[in-house]
Amino acid sequence: MPGRRDSSLSQAQIGKMNILVIDNQPERARVIEEALTALDHAVVIRTPDQTRIHQLVASFQPDVVIVDAQSPDRDMLEDVALTSDRNPRPIIFFAEDDDSEVIRQSIEAGVSAYIVDGLQPERVNTIIKVAISRFEAFQSLRGELDKTRTELADRKVIDRAKGLLMKHRDCDEDAAFNAMRKMAMNKSVRLVEIAHDVIDLFES
Repeated sequence: MPGRRDSSLSQAQIGKMNILVIDNQPERARVIEEALTALDHAVVIRTPDQTRIHQLVASFQPDVVIVDAQSPDRDMLEDVALTSDRNPRPIIFFAEDDDSEVIRQSIEAGVSAYIVDGLQPERVNTIIKVAISRFEAFQSLRGELDKTRTELADRKVIDRAKGLLMKHRDCDEDAAFNAMRKMAMNKSVRLVEIAHDVIDLFES
């Protein structure tokens, strides 16, 4: 939902970021850490078996999450989807599985970048920038979709209330709509709130 989108990403793009690295291979994790700290980022390293991704994100509130996914399974993808719903962040998978269906499922779950050609320290910063850009584009699209869905739901409620007023007051559509709009203005509330009151009045 738009209200939960983290504004720290805009700050992250112009300066230091807090990055959560989830990897069960200490040597590779250290390579990532060295590459990121050289860019002045703060890094927290955890292994997958310490706790689930969404719990780690909720605890550390990172700007970006990097995961050694190898071959993402259903549990991991469900965990990513939960993270994307509760605490959306750019999530980068470094994986060995290049199956197109796995990649598609990962992206649908909320992964911003799926990298299958190995970890090269010199590319980490570019990959992070691309992941952030894709994440923000998706969040913007998701926000617009949520807004459209809300507007459609509100419109259905308002139309339903208009119908009830037309029936019980024996008036036309314009008169019903104007009556609700006047009540909304007098009470300084949204029109849909008045529509809910009308429905409650006549259908209770």
